[in-house]
Amino acid sequence: MKRKILFLLLLAAGSPALAKRTVVIDGGTVHMQGSLVNGACAVAPESQEMTIQMGQYRSTLFPGVGSYAPVSIPFAIRLTGCPPEVSEQVGIAFQGATPAEDPQVFLAATSVNGNDVSAGIGLALFDSEQQLIIPNTVPGYFMPIKTQEMTFHFTARYRSVSGRVMPGNIHSDVWFTLVYP
Repeated sequence: MKRKILFLLLLAAGSPALAKRTVVIDGGTVHMQGSLVNGACAVAPESQEMTIQMGQYRSTLFPGVGSYAPVSIPFAIRLTGCPPEVSEQVGIAFQGATPAEDPQVFLAATSVNGNDVSAGIGLALFDSEQQLIIPNTVPGYFMPIKTQEMTFHFTARYRSVSGRVMPGNIHSDVWFTLVYP
């Protein structure tokens, strides 16, 4: 008798009708939004992933907060396939982390025990008119689109943001976006 009951229990447990049921409850709706744009400028391949070699400087070249490295390093961003009928102007905005001491420059970090920390200097970017580009803001300058190809010229310099500059290998990560007013 016990074997019969045990057999029936095992048979019932394996039955799909008595197995655990999945319950589905309507949770809501997700709306996806996007936009289609008329073909705008494309970033030329050589401008998409750039590494700018900033050079080597002695820490004594930064005697106080706000002092700049003596050398400006030029770089350019080239755009191609810019149709003038899409927009009359284009600008370039730069984004990235900024040091707590000075949000007007990009973070220049060095590695200490495997962690990135402020090196006491920041990376300052300037447009072709040598105007400081403030990180994470809209472009201060828009270039008229007159041809299919155009090049924006910039320079980069280190600027002291702290009374203590930490020697070491320094890196900054900066992203850019094209902005059409």
